[in-house]
Amino acid sequence: MTAYGVRHLTLAAMLLSFCSVTSISQAQERRAGPAHRLELELDLPIVLIAGGMATSFFVLPEAPGVVCAPSCDRAKINALDRKAAGLYDPAWGTVGDIATAATLVTPLLVIVLDEGIENGLNDDLVVAEAALTASALQILTSYAIARPRPRVYGDDAPEEKRSDANAARSFFSGHVANTVAASVATLRTFQRLGKPALGWSMLGVGLAGSSLVGVSRVAAGSHFPSDVLVGAAVGVGLGLALPAVHDSGARVVPYAGTETGGLMLMGTLE
Repeated sequence: MTAYGVRHLTLAAMLLSFCSVTSISQAQERRAGPAHRLELELDLPIVLIAGGMATSFFVLPEAPGVVCAPSCDRAKINALDRKAAGLYDPAWGTVGDIATAATLVTPLLVIVLDEGIENGLNDDLVVAEAALTASALQILTSYAIARPRPRVYGDDAPEEKRSDANAARSFFSGHVANTVAASVATLRTFQRLGKPALGWSMLGVGLAGSSLVGVSRVAAGSHFPSDVLVGAAVGVGLGLALPAVHDSGARVVPYAGTETGGLMLMGTLE
């Protein structure tokens, strides 16, 4: 199974909790237990839109590959990333996949163990949405930019690994964005539960796992260091934003004007 498949199957498993908490999303008053308030009008669009974008990797073979394949000129790479050009090690890719899955699943389990099944699954959904949204943004960006992966700049990788569509999806690291987003969202969850020590401990574990993911993705020849740094920044942003949105009374509502129309996110941050 490809790295894309492992990462997105893990995210899909995380989001199975959505089916268990739809009744909670319809509650009119916030209960003492869960850290986040779910609303069907908000959470269903997030899951559908982010999920649809994130799973677009299924049509990856139909997308264009690397223009300069099977071997690109490393002289055009910036100084920060140049040393990573040409790297390729599938063993490190396996390490990265395992570390990603473990870093994503661990906070979900800890939240459920701490809060119980019902409240835990409620808050797990918000953490999962942060990771899924990060994945969706990464897929969209990687298709738009089509940056060659480091393995395309050398001869160690098989030619098919340097010429397929996936070889043009380096920017940015979705694995890192996923794990950092989940870790930061977990911190915010425990902070809202009045358990900051547990939250910071989980953040430490998550960042350690995310660091291993980042190192492994570079060593595997899948990403440049700058891809990892941008992925981490995106993860932090979404890990903060998704929990904030769930306490803002936000709604996704349709709007229409004389020349335009679409969906609008409305709410007030507390």
